[in-house]
Amino acid sequence: MQPIVKRLRFSEKTRYQIINIKTKTQIPTYAAICRWGICYSLAQNTVPSPIPQVFDSNLEITWSTFVGDTGAAIPAAVIQFCRQHNLPLNSESIERQFELHLARGIAYLVGLKLSGIEELIGLALVDRSSEPKIKTKLSLPTVENKPTTKVGEPSISRLEPSTETKLKSNSIKLIWHTPEKAITGKGKKRPGKKSKSF
Repeated sequence: MQPIVKRLRFSEKTRYQIINIKTKTQIPTYAAICRWGICYSLAQNTVPSPIPQVFDSNLEITWSTFVGDTGAAIPAAVIQFCRQHNLPLNSESIERQFELHLARGIAYLVGLKLSGIEELIGLALVDRSSEPKIKTKLSLPTVENKPTTKVGEPSISRLEPSTETKLKSNSIKLIWHTPEKAITGKGKKRPGKKSKSF
């Protein structure tokens, strides 16, 4: 597929935003940040405001560096976006939408106030078909685990897992029991701990 633009150009404001994202997420290249930005903007499924773009910074990225190993996926996504929103499919319109999505996507990523790459990866894992709002902070729900049976007597011969514990979620809690008296390599006996929780 033919490149949408030969070189990506940026405003000074967008250049500063890219540097800000790079510092916080530790993504090594500007091109990777731009790929995240355009994909994030395209995923919003709204047409960007037709704000005039001013390319007043000295930052430029070649098309081949920008697409990297994604091949024709990004241009195809931009063209598909134009089709879905009944936008003209001529080269000028596609180029304009590409530039608008790129600037908007980077601005959106800055607005999320990302503190690490984990949050950025979390954005990619959001199911947009079921969740209207995108959560940027990854958190795990608190889980209360209660055993349904009492723990049995420990076995003297070896370590054994305790009796079944019914959990309210997919979390795992391991409880191991050691014998009352453990035998060391020299034949001496010493008291062991009754249970350990991991």
